[in-house]
Amino acid sequence: MGKFTGELTLENVKEYVKEITNMAIIHDCKRLINDLRNANIKLTMADFFNAPRVASDKIFDRSWKRAIVVKEKTDKLSFFETTSLNQGFQVKVFLTFEDAMKWL
Repeated sequence: MGKFTGELTLENVKEYVKEITNMAIIHDCKRLINDLRNANIKLTMADFFNAPRVASDKIFDRSWKRAIVVKEKTDKLSFFETTSLNQGFQVKVFLTFEDAMKWL
């Protein structure tokens, strides 16, 4: 599980991914819930478009299953979800933690 609070920028995402990568290796886990309900998402459409490829260059290959929990599903998040799925990644955006856990 990962939780992010504050401004979520491209630079912050890079640091966040490093931390998640370390935890995933330690715990040998390929399922993740990103709790972004208290994040102020400052990513552009281009950031969301490139995110699946960038993440896969790190540790998030297509064997991962990732749930993202937000307080409001925006067009950008829907775009990210669709872009990820089109590239073969198992990523889904949820409004409740309970729904995300069920899906995982």
